[in-house]
Amino acid sequence: MKVPHEALVVVADGGRMALFRNRGTAFEPDLELIEQEAVEFPKTSELGADRPGRAFESVGTRRSAHEVTDIHDKAEEAFCRTVAERIGLLLPQARAGLMLVAAPRALGMIRAALPEDQRSALLAEVGKDYAGMTGTDIARALAKL
Repeated sequence: MKVPHEALVVVADGGRMALFRNRGTAFEPDLELIEQEAVEFPKTSELGADRPGRAFESVGTRRSAHEVTDIHDKAEEAFCRTVAERIGLLLPQARAGLMLVAAPRALGMIRAALPEDQRSALLAEVGKDYAGMTGTDIARALAKL
């Protein structure tokens, strides 16, 4: 995959985001780390209080349980919205364009949070989980795509 010279590359998953700039050529990228952010979310069991509540039918003896809210999942969604907002701020500054590389699940959440005009302004969207990799490894993986 071609990564234009001076293009910005945002690499993210549900709790990490890194911003790189390509200092290399389009076919041999050399990604320089500009900034990174990582958020640790506690497990839902550590955040939640009790077991789910119960609902009683008004007639009869039937009971049912309420669905448990996945608090960890909600925190990841909020982080992905933050990444989308950051992309919106970066797009006007990205003279050579901006690529988004995210874990497939996170990519879906980020896409949902991005307005259509910003989504169409992206150079590419790659559904791969490269968030834990170094800039050199990411560049090598992108070059192979």
